Amino acid sequence: MKGFARALRGEAYLWTRKRSWAWSLAGCAALGAGRVGLGRLLAEPSQGAWNFYPQFASGARSGFFLAELLTVVLLASALPREAAAGAARDPLARGLSRTAWMAARACVGALLPLSLVAAALLGAAGAAALLFDAGDVIENGDVLLAAADPDVDLAGHLRRSVLHGLPPLLALAAAALALSAACRHAVVAVGAGLALLLLPAMLRDALGAAAPWLFPDTLAGLGADSYLERIAQFARGYADAFPETFDATIAAGWIAPWPALLLGWALAILLFRRRAV
Repeated sequence: MKGFARALRGEAYLWTRKRSWAWSLAGCAALGAGRVGLGRLLAEPSQGAWNFYPQFASGARSGFFLAELLTVVLLASALPREAAAGAARDPLARGLSRTAWMAARACVGALLPLSLVAAALLGAAGAAALLFDAGDVIENGDVLLAAADPDVDLAGHLRRSVLHGLPPLLALAAAALALSAACRHAVVAVGAGLALLLLPAMLRDALGAAAPWLFPDTLAGLGADSYLERIAQFARGYADAFPETFDATIAAGWIAPWPALLLGWALAILLFRRRAV
């Protein structure tokens, strides 16, 4: 790939200086912290929600929700806008191959949603640590969940549920990149990306137990089978929020996004190689 390193430096320079990226980081951090602050206002000290763990989980899920939407909007709309403005011709005119240029964008496009989620997690964790204590989950004096109980492993579940949301998020970024290469207009690319987010819900009756094998189904923020959402409920003391049957969904969520990620990258490169800019 001719000029990949140069293309990667250029893409990184471009994205880190975009106001949209800076505002997106601030928005994800603010939403994560704001959701925790809202939980402080609404929860009573006698409730199971009056605890670091459920509040952090809820704040993190809100941050994932915004990060997923912004990933579609920012990545899917970028190339159509650049092509319409003639900006996409400049790097190609400087001797970069189309494959190298799109491969560099794919790398930066993977880092973009990860940075948004990191900002959301920092906002949620900071606010939850400031406003709540990370002890046992107690309601009306009764211990619903003992945080130190190894059989419960509440902190471990939270870590795994956050990590579980990353593979489908990366697959979503790759799909948005492919749509940006396929569509001539930014509105069409973004609309197609948002439709992709709704696909598992629209096909849920037909897919049944196979729904988690469509990666948007296990997105941490927007997914109908979000592991993080289940843990947020479990951390409030709802023991039935995390049944054993959900283990199959978790397993599918670890596997299904990776083929989709590779397919999205491959389509983005192939489509861009044939696209007029």
